[in-house]
Amino acid sequence: MLDPQLAKRIAAGKVSHSWLLTGREEQLLPQAKSLAAALLCAHPTPDGNACGVCSSCRKVAADNHPDVQIICPDGASVKIFQTRKMRYVAHLESFEGGRQVVIIHEAHTMQRAAANSLLKILEEPPSGVYFILTAPVGDALLPTILSRVVWIRLLGEDEGEETPADCELRTEMEQKAMELLGLLPGDISTALLFAGGLKNGRRKDLTDKKQTIYFLEALLLCLREIWAETYLPESRLRLFQRLPGAYDALQALEAARLVEDAIRLAKSNINTTLLLNVLLLKLRDLCGQQGLDRAAEK
Repeated sequence: MLDPQLAKRIAAGKVSHSWLLTGREEQLLPQAKSLAAALLCAHPTPDGNACGVCSSCRKVAADNHPDVQIICPDGASVKIFQTRKMRYVAHLESFEGGRQVVIIHEAHTMQRAAANSLLKILEEPPSGVYFILTAPVGDALLPTILSRVVWIRLLGEDEGEETPADCELRTEMEQKAMELLGLLPGDISTALLFAGGLKNGRRKDLTDKKQTIYFLEALLLCLREIWAETYLPESRLRLFQRLPGAYDALQALEAARLVEDAIRLAKSNINTTLLLNVLLLKLRDLCGQQGLDRAAEK
């Protein structure tokens, strides 16, 4: 079964030529195959999933569909000879006269040359060819690749459909995240007090863990938006209208990596207060480095 976010997009006809799936490592390849099955299925279900019984679905499940390329790291990384072969096959007619799907598993391991080779075909994808990239941490990919994919963070087993209260909390956490970005360039003690206030102001119906994850995910969205202002076309929909200038684009990308690491830790049994404090210190160090970089430029 597809992750609910993916299923909703497929059911609504919101099919992208390029996808990036991030989340727990054990989820990634199964979900990529499920998405491939849904894209190729002869009789998809109304909820966006593959039927599971047609010839195409059976071939995808058996890993022998002629129009599905699955590329995994050769040793420690995905190499350029693999992406070159993929590009050649992708430009050929499909074997079964329909769509083709390319899965690049652990795309974050791509060598620089391989990533640039992939970028060439993502810029002008052949008609009917769909690309699915997987990576535990999406920010590890080239910014130019990130700008050409629909990025989906897969829900964990303990996550499900969000309630209206969850959506309201996410909006509240977005405001908190922007507030934090405005505090980081100042005294670190102010940011640490902010983190303490976040915990003390926790809603009674939520655990520390869940609220912390919501806050970190909102912070991640803000940081990606700062990066997107530089690397994505201006015509793309912006998530936030005004963001504090705590970081430049590349530092926002580095900060996003730190936040993604923190989200993974928050889902374990770690002390959330300690987690936030350590993260804020690291984020503040990035702000300090930005100040040094700008001083050197002057």
